[in-house]
Amino acid sequence: MSAYEINSAQLHDIENLHKILTTEIAAIDPGLLTEFPVKIYIAFFDRIESFHGYRYISDEIASHCQGIALKFGRHSLDLYHRLVLVSLINNYKDRIKQQSIPASIQTLIPQEFDRIIKGIQKNREGFYFHENDLFAKDFGLCRLKLVPCGSELVDLRSGIPRRILFQGGISQFLNAAFFFIAKANGFKPYYESHWDRRLIKLFSENEYNFCYARIADLLRDNPEISGMFSASWWFDPQLEKISPELTFLRRVPEENGAKIFRIGTDPYAVSDAIKFSSQRKELYDSGLYRPQVYLLVWSRKDMLNWAMRFNAEMD
Repeated sequence: MSAYEINSAQLHDIENLHKILTTEIAAIDPGLLTEFPVKIYIAFFDRIESFHGYRYISDEIASHCQGIALKFGRHSLDLYHRLVLVSLINNYKDRIKQQSIPASIQTLIPQEFDRIIKGIQKNREGFYFHENDLFAKDFGLCRLKLVPCGSELVDLRSGIPRRILFQGGISQFLNAAFFFIAKANGFKPYYESHWDRRLIKLFSENEYNFCYARIADLLRDNPEISGMFSASWWFDPQLEKISPELTFLRRVPEENGAKIFRIGTDPYAVSDAIKFSSQRKELYDSGLYRPQVYLLVWSRKDMLNWAMRFNAEMD
């Protein structure tokens, strides 16, 4: 059995769930799936320009969803999206043939599908709307826009906004310009990593190192990709004193060639930074801490060099 094949038990669950969802939708209106075919909906996503993020929704996708919700109700749209996920999982074998995904990642994909299938059967109504980031991530996984790499999910095709050149003063402008032109081979294409709170059990330096190694495997199989990047308040140098337990997230890549560039702050970063730490919240409330988002960029060459050393240590 190849690494990307779904086992027989999963296939049975997928087929059974597809029948159940189709029957439930037909009970609401037998013409819904004829008027709004799942294949057409999936094709809308396949037409999206590849550098758009996993949460991007085109006008035709928004219109399709609105049409279902207005005519048949939001409950129908919820069921419809569950059916779409099942349909994507059912034909992902054809999709993965269009990608160069190493075995170290292919073996993780069925595990994610198993979690998604179980969720479809038990998640609350209202989960399966695009404004819910967790659903957007599941949708991205099922259409292979995102792939699991362990501690983080990775967007297989992304780019770095050029505006970061102008967001950290003249010194950052010069450093960033030199890095992207002379070392990183431009602003795209890159892999972009995203954290999912459901991966909290893999939040450790050791697990992140294995995650980076899997991303390096991707880079080896896809020579056109320039490296990887991520944007987060996690990379803020202030955390060296405030939350030293988080500094491995920046330290390991940075000590091995990665660069960080300040982007600035935003309400989401502030909310995330103070939500789970009473110390950070107290410092924020007292005006001593203002969470800042930083961009971490790890060039292809530097990441592959690190992975070669890491893999040698693991052998």
